[in-house]
Amino acid sequence: MDQIEINNSSEQLLVKIIKWRRPLLVITISSVIVSTIIAFLMAPQYKSTATIFPTRSFSISKLLIEQNIGNQEDYMQIGDEDDAEKLLQILNSDQIKELVADKYNLWAEWKVEKDKYANHYLKIKWDDHVHFKRTDFNSIKIEVHDYTANRAADVANSIVDFVDSIKNKMTKEVAEQAFKIVENEYKVTVQSMNELEDSLQTLRQLGVMDYKNDVEAYTKSYAKAIEKGNSSGMKALEEKLNVLKKYGGAYNMVSENLRKYRFKFPVIKSKYDEALVNVTKNLPFKFVVDKAQPNEYKAKPVRWLIIAISALSAFIMGLIILTISDKLKQLKNKIQ
Repeated sequence: MDQIEINNSSEQLLVKIIKWRRPLLVITISSVIVSTIIAFLMAPQYKSTATIFPTRSFSISKLLIEQNIGNQEDYMQIGDEDDAEKLLQILNSDQIKELVADKYNLWAEWKVEKDKYANHYLKIKWDDHVHFKRTDFNSIKIEVHDYTANRAADVANSIVDFVDSIKNKMTKEVAEQAFKIVENEYKVTVQSMNELEDSLQTLRQLGVMDYKNDVEAYTKSYAKAIEKGNSSGMKALEEKLNVLKKYGGAYNMVSENLRKYRFKFPVIKSKYDEALVNVTKNLPFKFVVDKAQPNEYKAKPVRWLIIAISALSAFIMGLIILTISDKLKQLKNKIQ
């Protein structure tokens, strides 16, 4: 029963198309003419594509300096899904849009007025001209459409280049602050060690070479002098022991503090070297698989597709309008 109803509906639709063939033909041909004019007035666009892989996100010092035997990360390894998402976030950032727009004056080329709504309209144009696609292999394709083939390739390659600039700018501020903290602590440690060394040198000049060993040596020598009745030797040793008694406490305090700083120094020096590397050196945030090349084949507009869709849409819309008009006439006749 349903199949019979479908067939009847199809027959009725076909009868209506035949009945209204002339107005439908006029509507369709008019649409073809208008869409053809519009399609050929549209400026052609060219597409260029660059392909990149994310790298692993690690601190440079952790990768290249810090010893981590048996568990060292490979900075040549391609990034995972999280790294790809981070890379996409940077690619979609407003900073890249503005940097590329300024470099190639896309404000003028894409007819974006530089007023208070400039960034809004730039984003609309950017979303129309630039697309980022993540592939099944975790790579990212950067597709750029532009009105000249060379500029499409240049924009795509500049986006790739600016990725590292944006990422390094993001991390540089943190790295600089960390370096200032570590640098200050390193300088304080070195200065304190030098001051303590100077104090020890002064105490040595006063006669305290090594308090513990000096006390043991002088005490033994003093005992032997007493046994031998060497009064001059006893007097000389008493003077040395008095010097140790006078400056021994200071020597022990300075020596102990210096020992602590010497124990601390390798650690803070290692941190200083790591922070210095992080603030002065950079690793790429991506592997470039394919650089964008100019492609003289026009990617947009696909004129035949525009004309075909317009003609089909006009035909369907005309059929709907004629059907509604016919129904209204029937309804009017019934009312009368």
